Amino acid sequence: MKEKSTTEFANFSHPRYDYLTMQIKTMPQFEAYLKARIPTREALFVGDLGLQRAKYFMRVLGNPQNKIKVIHIAGTSGKGSTAYLTSHLLQSQGFRVGLSISPHIFDIRERLQINNKLPSKKLILKYFNQILPTILKMEKCRYGMPTYFEILVGLAYYIFAQEKIDYGIIETGLGGRLDGTNTVTNKNKICILTKIGLDHTEILGNTLAKIASEKAGIIQNQNAVISHQPASSADRSSVTINQLIVTKCREKSATLYLIKPRKNYQLITSTQAGTFFDFTYAVDGSELSSETILNFKNIKLNLLGFHQVENCSLALTCLSLLSKRDKFPINEKKMRIALQKISIPGRMEIRKNGKNFLIIDGAHNPQKMTTFITSLKLIFPDQKFDFILAFKKGKDFKRILKKILPLANHVFLTSFSTSNQDDHWSSVNNAEIANYFKKEKFKNFSIIKNNEAEVLAAIQSSKKSIVLTGSLYLIGSVYAYLNKAN
Repeated sequence: MKEKSTTEFANFSHPRYDYLTMQIKTMPQFEAYLKARIPTREALFVGDLGLQRAKYFMRVLGNPQNKIKVIHIAGTSGKGSTAYLTSHLLQSQGFRVGLSISPHIFDIRERLQINNKLPSKKLILKYFNQILPTILKMEKCRYGMPTYFEILVGLAYYIFAQEKIDYGIIETGLGGRLDGTNTVTNKNKICILTKIGLDHTEILGNTLAKIASEKAGIIQNQNAVISHQPASSADRSSVTINQLIVTKCREKSATLYLIKPRKNYQLITSTQAGTFFDFTYAVDGSELSSETILNFKNIKLNLLGFHQVENCSLALTCLSLLSKRDKFPINEKKMRIALQKISIPGRMEIRKNGKNFLIIDGAHNPQKMTTFITSLKLIFPDQKFDFILAFKKGKDFKRILKKILPLANHVFLTSFSTSNQDDHWSSVNNAEIANYFKKEKFKNFSIIKNNEAEVLAAIQSSKKSIVLTGSLYLIGSVYAYLNKAN
């Protein structure tokens, strides 16, 4: 049978689609159906209505999100890496783990992982067809049908419950309080809050306090909450965020576990060979003593940069809490092996490119770019790079470029436009960036098309190490052919 086109699946309310007999038989049909559920920009962030729709969707599916032990992760920077790290650590201890992240880089099934692997297409289609009648019936309810993102989150919860995973690691999409993932009401949920900064200000608010309040909205009654403690009281913005999280935990009778640099984790070194650090944590929150659950020296992490030490420390703290709560011993050897082997697509990936390197990182806001550039200078001291860049519309690309230009030998500007993610995202017009370069008197740039021939030509012709960054959507758009660069 000829597969139906995206246009045909967009007409999902057609009378011929009987709620009980409609079947999606292939992954292209599955993705086409989801693509038809990408809302218009006006309907993308609809506040409480979207969360109520997600809650209703979960309720009619039997609340699968409350049948699993959930680790819920929110933050501006590092939440994806922390989700992967937590998932790998728990799998290393013999648990069956579900992982849901967004956006995906090279395959939609990244949002529905089991034991850090893509589930089979057969399994995805089996479970999607089980929930499809519910999705279609919701067209007639007051909330309307769930969106692309809400369907995939609901499918993740449903698959994880059906597959009887031990822990489900769920990364928020945007914010937290009103996010489509925020439907878990179990008291046993663990919340992890990664670094918070200014991003998506048009949606989440234009101050750190407002954004932190939205992120902390994932905290529910009697949850355990893991977050960073400011390194010093002089860091006023971090202190403000910390105070807000403390207040939220009190309101929800939640227990807060804070980790602090130099007290709980200490960077030893970060090189191309990996990142080495020490980690110590006392689960009862007291001064470090014989009550210490974790006290590991010279951990080798395959991920690069100090920011990954921060993320890994959050994940190790979660492992420590679960070990005490769920009464299992931590196998240190297996934990260390997992951290030595872990790799995450689009997060400080370093590949050989002739005599030089291709460095791939999805840094897409000023905070993330500051962290990435700091790590880049640490690992490649006194070097300049060629950059391939594109930024999503709405991002503060000028502040991002201020971090990049001091290390830039040449910049290749490119573009992207997505049609297979939560929204139809596109990149900043390169004419705007070119004008900014001219004002900054930066002349070493050129504009290339985002196609295999031109991107690979830029990579292969570069006499320096080349950095691909600016957006996970950019990385996703070129990932399929990056392997051909070598």
